[in-house]
Amino acid sequence: MITPLVIALALLVACAAGPAAEQRPGEEAIWTRDLLHQVATLASRGMEGRAAGSAGAAKAADYIAREFQKAGLQPGGEGGSYLQPFDLVTEIRLGQGNRLELTTSGQPSEPREYRPWADYLPLAFSEEGEVEGQVIFVGYGISAPELGYDDYAGIDARGKVVLIMTHEPREQDQHGPFRAAEAFHYTTNRYKVINAREHGAAAVLLVTDPNNHSGEEESVLPLRGASGSGSGVPALSIMGRVAGALLHGTGTTLSRLQEEIDRRLAPKSFPVPGATIRAKVALVRERGATANVIGILPGRDPLLKEEVVVIGAHYDHLGFGGEISLAPAAFNVLHPGADDNASGTSSLIALARALVAARGAKRTFMFVAFSGEELGLLGSYHFVKHPPIPVERTVAMINLDAVGRMQKRRLYIQGVGSGEGLREIVEEASSGMDLDLTLRDDGFGPSDHTPFYAKERPVLHFFTGPHLDYHRPSDTIDKINAEGLRAVTVLAYRTAMAIANRPAAIAYRPTKGTPPAVERGEPAGGYGPYFGSIPDFSESATPGVLLGGVRPESPAEQAGLTAGDIIVNFGGIQVKNLQDLTFALRTKRPGDRVEVTYLRAGKEQRTQATLRQRQ
Repeated sequence: MITPLVIALALLVACAAGPAAEQRPGEEAIWTRDLLHQVATLASRGMEGRAAGSAGAAKAADYIAREFQKAGLQPGGEGGSYLQPFDLVTEIRLGQGNRLELTTSGQPSEPREYRPWADYLPLAFSEEGEVEGQVIFVGYGISAPELGYDDYAGIDARGKVVLIMTHEPREQDQHGPFRAAEAFHYTTNRYKVINAREHGAAAVLLVTDPNNHSGEEESVLPLRGASGSGSGVPALSIMGRVAGALLHGTGTTLSRLQEEIDRRLAPKSFPVPGATIRAKVALVRERGATANVIGILPGRDPLLKEEVVVIGAHYDHLGFGGEISLAPAAFNVLHPGADDNASGTSSLIALARALVAARGAKRTFMFVAFSGEELGLLGSYHFVKHPPIPVERTVAMINLDAVGRMQKRRLYIQGVGSGEGLREIVEEASSGMDLDLTLRDDGFGPSDHTPFYAKERPVLHFFTGPHLDYHRPSDTIDKINAEGLRAVTVLAYRTAMAIANRPAAIAYRPTKGTPPAVERGEPAGGYGPYFGSIPDFSESATPGVLLGGVRPESPAEQAGLTAGDIIVNFGGIQVKNLQDLTFALRTKRPGDRVEVTYLRAGKEQRTQATLRQRQ
């Protein structure tokens, strides 16, 4: 919890650092104490972690709108307000009629019925429906041919209900094969469920491995927040006693099975004699409202004011945890998101104040605090499809995401190759600032600048680097580098001014090459080989992955795919959502040639793509 004492001490330290001695006009309005105060406010318990669609996020949006108004920005939202509302899935809860019944040999003919919450719960990404089938134990539910391990080897799971343990073999062994970063995805629950589906399973029963040594009290996995698309099969989290009842009469226990698998590092899968499951999954996906916050500072030049420089940062975070938290045990624990992205939002507000203090520039500035970024860039995709000013008039977009944890004066700026002269503008703006800049050409990335680049707008993405507190409750204000945050804000200010005042607009330039294997601290190689598709996270009535674009000279582009196509099958794996496409990619290797089935204007088409190594 962030205490008032922590905030007060941080502010006291920050107050000693005012504006730098050598400044450009307007920079005097950028103060470390103000930046840190904004982060403290947005990351406070009262904002409840700012999960999109929550009361905390609505409170944060109102706060940002007031700050935009106080700064002197004109409202750019709907109906003369600062808010641009849109809706999304905000919560998943149990519907009517959920059921789990077990019949085993040696028990009375009446099936044993279990209770939701006490004995089982559907997973948030479970498919709905009724299912009945014989039970097969498939260990950890992992198929890793490159590691010589496959729980489904020799097992026909078609039409069966598979019983799977969480985690991975030898999870306590720091040198175990599944501890490698590229093998991390095998441990995720969604991977296990999709893998079961691809082996023909009718349903999945997921039980916490009994020897996990976590020290936590056993419980069913809760319905975690607003998980998106389903996994294609019913999937239930069950208590160990349910698994024990399933295995009763086999002469073994779940604990012994796990010990044997771990000792031999070999699967021990088998059909459970006489065990049959009947289940029904009914979920209700509640929809709610959230909003982007938009403020406008009109340009001063009679002609150039019709062009726009967009400055953006997402303000949403994870609330009290959920499926995308990297601390899955910390469900219902506040995720304050001080760096991700209270820091970027604080910088956005400071830039609004500073640019108003400088009386703006020749071109118009539009400040946008996006919602729904953590759920898939929902707010920025909504914005580019419903812009207050046509997106074609955007000359550049500057994005600030996780800019509060600068180390050794290092700052990453992505997109310098996406517009003619952007690299030179950034380098000149950083003159005299003693920053260690890592500049990357690529205009695509896992943040809100991507929808703009997909619309062929030059972009810059500011980021101070990954850290171990990312998407965890430990992303707190006491770890913010206030002086580093001010340096980022000053550089963004100078860059924005240079773009907004230059005589000619920056010409868009497509960037080439593959993305880095490590983005925002993700495991290297975790996404499999390089394909080059850029998803459009907007909701679509058609199952599949809608493409917002493809990377230039990528396997996807060379295969003829383009924005607007919907991938529905990849290498023989059905694709209903982005998780399916990620799963399919992870089953392939660089050099593999795969068939891709996609929809274009409603018509099914096929193409071939040769996958490449990520750099």
